[in-house]
This record gives sequence, structure tokens and C-alpha cells, in this order.
Amino acid sequence: MGMLHDLIGQRAASASIFSFLSSAVELYPHQVHAALTVLSDPVQRYLLADEVGLGKTIEAGFVIRQVLIDDPEAKITILAPDVLRHQWIRELTEKFFIDDFPKARVRVSAHESPERWERHHGCDLVVVDEAHRLVQVQGPEETPYRELCALAHSTPRVLLLSATPVTSHYTTHLGLLHLLDPTLYRWTDRESFEHRYKLRARLADSVYGLDADYTYLLPSSIEEVRDQLPKEDHQFEWLSAQILELLDEEDELRVDAEHSELVSRVEALRGHISEVYRLHRRVIRHRRDKVLRDDPDSGLMPYEVRGRRSPEPLLLESTSHAAIEEALFEWQSRVWDHLLDTGQEERKPEYARALAILVARGGAVGNDLLNALRWRLHGDIESAEAAGLDTKERAALAAPPVLPVEGAILRELEERTTGDEECKTALNALVGAMLPVLRNSKRTVVFCGAGTLAADLAARMQSRFAKANIGEHTRRLPPEVLEAAVSTWLSPGEGNGGKAVLIVDDSGEDGLNLQAADAVIHVRSPWSPNQFEQRLGRVDRYRGAESLEQDKPARQYRIRGVNTEESFLDSWADLLEKGYRIFSESVSALQDAIAQGITRTWESGLEDGPAGLTTSADQVRTDLDTARGEIDKMDMLESIHMATIEDHDIAQALGEFEARWKETREVMLNYTSGMGGIKLRHYDRQVKGCAVEVFDIANARPLVDPRLWAKGTEHLTSDSTRAGFNRSAVLKAPGTRLFRRGNPLVDVLSSAIAIDDRGQAAAFRRIDRSMKEGEEPVPYFGFDYLVEANIEDALALVTDRPEAENALRRQADRIFPPFMLKVWVQAGSITPITAPQPYRWLNRPYTKQPSQRQPGDQNYNFTRTAELLQVFGGWNTYRKAAESAQQVSRERLSEATDLDQKCAQAQEEARRRIAVSKAQAQARQAAGHLVGDAENSFLDVNVTDLLIEGLFHPVVRVVAATCIVRSGLERVRRDA
Repeated sequence: MGMLHDLIGQRAASASIFSFLSSAVELYPHQVHAALTVLSDPVQRYLLADEVGLGKTIEAGFVIRQVLIDDPEAKITILAPDVLRHQWIRELTEKFFIDDFPKARVRVSAHESPERWERHHGCDLVVVDEAHRLVQVQGPEETPYRELCALAHSTPRVLLLSATPVTSHYTTHLGLLHLLDPTLYRWTDRESFEHRYKLRARLADSVYGLDADYTYLLPSSIEEVRDQLPKEDHQFEWLSAQILELLDEEDELRVDAEHSELVSRVEALRGHISEVYRLHRRVIRHRRDKVLRDDPDSGLMPYEVRGRRSPEPLLLESTSHAAIEEALFEWQSRVWDHLLDTGQEERKPEYARALAILVARGGAVGNDLLNALRWRLHGDIESAEAAGLDTKERAALAAPPVLPVEGAILRELEERTTGDEECKTALNALVGAMLPVLRNSKRTVVFCGAGTLAADLAARMQSRFAKANIGEHTRRLPPEVLEAAVSTWLSPGEGNGGKAVLIVDDSGEDGLNLQAADAVIHVRSPWSPNQFEQRLGRVDRYRGAESLEQDKPARQYRIRGVNTEESFLDSWADLLEKGYRIFSESVSALQDAIAQGITRTWESGLEDGPAGLTTSADQVRTDLDTARGEIDKMDMLESIHMATIEDHDIAQALGEFEARWKETREVMLNYTSGMGGIKLRHYDRQVKGCAVEVFDIANARPLVDPRLWAKGTEHLTSDSTRAGFNRSAVLKAPGTRLFRRGNPLVDVLSSAIAIDDRGQAAAFRRIDRSMKEGEEPVPYFGFDYLVEANIEDALALVTDRPEAENALRRQADRIFPPFMLKVWVQAGSITPITAPQPYRWLNRPYTKQPSQRQPGDQNYNFTRTAELLQVFGGWNTYRKAAESAQQVSRERLSEATDLDQKCAQAQEEARRRIAVSKAQAQARQAAGHLVGDAENSFLDVNVTDLLIEGLFHPVVRVVAATCIVRSGLERVRRDA
């Protein structure tokens, strides 16, 4: 019965979310919290808005796998940028094993194909990656938002993934929330939504003043916040009083008070305001600064990202590169002179945007800059496509009138940089500049930006170094080739010293996981720091199993020309480093502020040349620091300020369970292949250096109900029956499964245990040396009770949602984790065994092997059943004795176990939780000027209240029974 206990332990540790256990990923509290929040909510429509690099895909993966576990025939649709579709498929296959469910339909559709989304209407779950990209609209009728609304509103479950900060334009936020709840967040109410948005900004500004380091500001800050909150928020008043009682008459910390206590109380008040007044309760946003903070008291692995470092210059001495730098400088100076001479300075923003795009196509080889100029001057479509110009860039280049001087610049650049030999020479010079880095790096990424440079560079290097591992990731290649290139780069093999190079254009700047790189070379830089941030985010990511050896930031390099004083390429690179500080810290939260100021920055470049970019650094830093302060204020309201009040720390419980993986392995192998098991054979194997067990399903004839076995294994794949037990080892062998609840084979075995007496019943004889010779054997009955929360009354409140039962079961398991109780009763007795010594003797695990201190136990298998019945005098007497003992055990359960104590403790803790939740719901309802979903809060409170009431009468049922016959040593007769 060890397997039965282990299965219940897995349920208790995971709150019945078995995707946590059966997914091959590391378990981190913020990701567990996000998925737990979604899956334990009857309304599973959420915006996952964690900051970049915190693993929103993992959070979505947990939800996707759990939906498939709950319904193996579910229909799931993921919308992602086309370039990320294959990466999504790989992640879902290698980490979340969607191929465990052959009857399900999981489709990854492209952002770029909204005309195909209608075929996915009515599916069970829609996941939208990079959701903000599809919501950059002014109204609901614009495509592709119109098609997205139709899809999102046709399905019961929606997950939107977006790192967009809450300071984004209010229409973006309204568009996202409308996808979640079209009734509460209507486009026709955009004026009231905008007003609420502005009020929240004022509240955020006031909350920001709650700082324990500035005690003299605390009273006025509390008063300022109070003026904006409803009077019904009694929790705010209580928490505020807790802070103020630590201050003296001079508003300084009392001499008998600890500063740490003040910090804790201020944090509690901030947390309360965050939980109650978040704009929408179904928005989950974790911040990097909190997630990356190591908790020394936690037994879980800390969440770590690669980090960043300043780039080192690589000198490129090339006539083509010099010609490009001169052409850009010439274009800027002549255009600006013309605007001054003709009095058209007001057109500066248009030409500044054109300059930015041209600079992004400059460097190393002239083809992309030439093609961008050809599009601008002649409207050549083929040139625009070759230069990798997107729709907005084409419009920006075409908008300002072409000046007469531009034709001469184009012709001169063509003369200096065109021709096969000139291109070959330029590429060789670039390769020569990079070679020292390539030789000393195991995995190198070369970012070339939009255009043909990446493809040309890859072809040149593959020609020069035919045996080297040179991969290409460009828009000219099909998705399956791109996927293969990344996979080969990640696992280059032993050839070439295990070194690999991946050369990418702009197709590799969004969504790819390249954190295994130890060197990054930037040949060109995008004109937008936001795009550069996306590029750096490919490497500055969570250190997964593929990059465990990378404990430092990847080395960064950039190409530098000889003439740096008149080089836009070098000045822009310097501004990215020193003004935007993009190599020091993530600027993903600043994307709105960057977008608003980028044209002004390039105007400085148009007006003053490269020096104008360089001298913009101070102003850029000031502007971004101001924006960061505003974001920090708003994030205090919208981010997950502290974990939701839980009675059971699921992440910690999962970590503790995983530490006992050897016990899980032992009980599963005993049940399947051990003595008295179901005779399901297994073999030990090594897969990618990881120890796994392989179960022979094809030839199996296990000792379980044949119909149950046939039905359960009908769609069982061979991959599902090959897995490991040690999570740490499994994660080092990508694609390897775990034997846990949620794995199809383990779930089949769990079903078998529920009806098979090998999992439910046992009977054996145990020797007690203290019994006297001739003393009659004494039988005992032991009953294993499963105790779980009662959800029947709570379920009645959400009968309109078929998926609610699973969600409420998870809520109940969080409040009151299921557990087992064992009661022993001597046959014929009316009282359970409670004395410690006999209880321990009876509770000792079955062991067949004898020892010096204790003879081995003797199992009453089917060949020895008659011996067991003889102890009772026949079957009828045995049956009546067992029934009587069970009745005694159930009636006296409370006095024989700590059931009442556990229930009372859970009730007390849960009541503290519900008291806080009720106070928050009341305050939220009175704060209609700040939030819009107060009624839903009360529904959640009422559901939780009924779950707590269910603790007064938990569900208690027998799941296993044991009969032990206590006997003395028998004298062996020897014939004379």
C-alpha cells in the first residue's frame, strides 16, 4: 500500500495539479503561484504579465498540460508569432509532453494568419503569446484584433501572455481586458476606463510615498492614500494604525521599536492595497526584482537569469564599412543643410526617422543600405524586401520628400560597395574581425539585424570553414530548418571542439531561447532600443538545464569602425550602452517611454550628426529614470506584491516531495514488479546519461482487471512508459519524462489501485516473540482512511461552469491538503488501538526477509487463504469480524487519531484568510471608481466560505485495509 500513500502524497503536495509533477521543468514559486491561481479559479481567463525573462511560457505550459490531463481529448489553440511557432511546439513536446495525449488537438497558429483563426472557435483553451502585438489598435473593428476577440470570446479559457507594463496606453490595456471579460470592459466605455486609469495613477503616486526609511512622511502619505480609498476599507485602517503606533510624537521610530518591524508593516499595507485595488484581479504580474531575490529559508532552487555586461569593440578595417559610414554621414549633413536652407526644419521628425532606419542597415556590407535607399528613392519593392523593411519602416522612408542630393549619395555608394568581389572582401574582413571571439567560444550568436547580411555572412563562413558548425537563422529559410539550426547550435557534438556559431537576422531577435551562448557579437544594431532589448532578452534569460554551466553573463562584442568620430554606427552603439544603459539592466518595462522619445533622439542625430547622438546620453538617462519611477509606482498596485494568503505553500510542498524521489521510485517498482506486485516488468536504461525505467507494456499481462488495463493503455505511447524519477537528472536529459501523477502510465496504475485489492487490501502473519507457547493467534484489522475537504456546497454556487469541480477541488486541497489516517482494531474489540507500542508494532511495514531481531512476515496469498480463515473459524466469521472492526474504527476515528485537531487547525487558518478576503471584497465593491470587477470578489469569498464550512464535515473514506495475525513462534517437531 506504499504506492497508494505516495499517490495521495503527490496530490497533497500539488493541490491536485499534476502538471506540476509530470512536467520536466524546474519548479519555481512564482511560476507555480501563477499556474495555481489560474487552475484553482472556476473562471480561467487570465493575463500573465510577468516581466520579460520570468517564464510566462512555463506558466502557460503548466496550464496547457493540466487541461489535457483533465480532458485527454481537449482542443487547445496557441497563437504566436510565426517565427516562434516551432519553438512553442518543441517546448510543449520536450517539457510538457503534449504527445502523451494522442486524441487531443493542440495547434499553434501564427499571428500573421488571422483569417485562419475562425476554425479554432469553441476550443477548450486559447493561449495568446505576445498578446500586446495584436492589441495595438484604436478600436475593436481593426484586424487582427477583431478576429482575436471572436476567438477569445468563443472559448471558456483564455491565457494572454504579455510583458507590457501597466503604464502602456490605456487603450492597449482596455483591449487586453476586453478579451478576458467583454461585459466588464467594453470598448463603448473607454472614457470611463481612461478616467479610472488616471485615478489609479494618482493612487499609485500616493502609495509610493509609503516608505519605512522616511518615517516623517508616513503619516501624511497614509492620509493621502486614505482620501482616495472608500471608507469601508477597515483593513486599511487597521494596517495603518499598526504602522503609526511604531512612531513617536516627532514621527520618528520609537526607541523601543525595531526598524525591521516597521518595514514589515509598511510592506503589509502596500500588499493590501495591491491585492484590493489591482485594476483586474485576473492579471498576474511578477517583477524581476522580487523573483530574482534569493530566499535563504527556501529549499527550492533560486530563479537565476544570465545577466548582462558591456560590449567589447571588435575593430573592422574595411573599405566597404568606411564607405557606408561616410555615406550615412553625407546623407545626414546634406539633408539637414537642405532643410535649413529651405526653411523646412519642421520636417525634422520625418527625416530623423528615415535616418534611423538607414543607420540600422549600415555596417560591414553595403547591400542592405543600398536597398533601403533604392526603396526610398525609387519605390523598388524587391529592394524593400531584400533590406528587410517592415510596413512601418517602408512608410517612414517613403514619407519625407526625396531630395536631389540623395541620388548622388546612392550612386557613389553603389560604385564603392557593389560587385561580387567587393562583397566577398567585405565579408572576409568581417569574419577576420570576429575570428578571435569565435575561436575562444563554445557557442556564439552573431546578430546581424534585418536584411541579407546574415544570410550572406553565413554563406561566406560555410564556404571558408566547410567543416565548422555554422548555423543560419534567417527569414529566407523555412521554420523547420530554423528549428534544426538552433537545435544543432545547442548540441553541437564533439566535432570542431564542440564549438558552434549561429548567425541570425531579425527573425532571431524575438522569442528564441539562446541563453546557452557564451559570446554574442552585434554586427549591426536595430534603430529601436526596444528591439535591441528583445535581442538581448534571447540570451539574458533563465538559466535552464541547457545552460547550467553558464554562471556568468555572456560576453558581448560589437563591430567598431576606424573613424569613430564621424560614425553614426559607433555613436548609436555608445548611446545604447551609456544612455539607455541597455547592457546594464533590462529596459523592457520602459518600452513606452523609449518609444515616445526615440524620434527626439534621432532628431538630435539629424541636427548634429553622430555627436548629437553621443550628447543625448544625459537626457535619455534622465527621461528613463523619470519613467522608471512612474512605472515603479504603478507596479506597486498591479504587480503581485506578495503571495496570495495561502494555508499551504504548494511550491515548498512540491520541493519537499521531490526530495523524496527515491521513495516514489521504490513504491512504484514494488507495486509493479516486486513480490506481491502486479507483474508488470520493467528494465533499467540510460537515456542521454539519465537513469530511466522502461516498462514493457506491449507484452504485459499484469494482474489487474483486463478491461481496465486495455482501456487505460489503449492510447498509451511507448514514450509515456519510459521515464525517470529524479527531477534533477531528468532535466539534464531534455525530452525525458517523469514518473509522477499526470504521467499516463502512473495514472493507469492509480486507477488500478483504486479497484484492485493489491493496492487496497493485504493480510499476513507476523511473529511476536513475546507470545507464550500455545497462546492462540490474535487477529487485528487496520483501516487506511483518506480525509479530504468537502466541496459539495461550494460547487452548488458555480454550477454554470462544467470545469468548476476541478478548480474547487484544487482550492480545497490548498486549504486542507488530503491526508491519510490509520486505525487499528483488535478483532472483537469495541475500542481502537491507541497505545504507542502496539500501534508501532502493527504499523511496521510488511517485510518478508527475516532479521536477527524479527522473523519475516508471512503473506496470506491465495494459496494460503484457508489458514487465515481457520484463525476465525470460517469465512462468515471473518467477514463479520472485519465489518465490526471497520464500524468501530469509523465511529471512534476522532479519539484514535488527530483528525479533529487537523480539521480545527485548518478551519482556524482558513477563517483568518476568509476574514481578510471579505474585507478586501467589501473595500473593492466600494471602490468602483478604481476597479470594475467587485462582484466577482464576493463570489470568490462565498465559495471559499463554503469550502471552510465543509471542513466541519470532511469526506472520510476507507481506501485500504489490512489484516495482521499476531502469532507466537511455532515449535518444529522432529521425528525420532
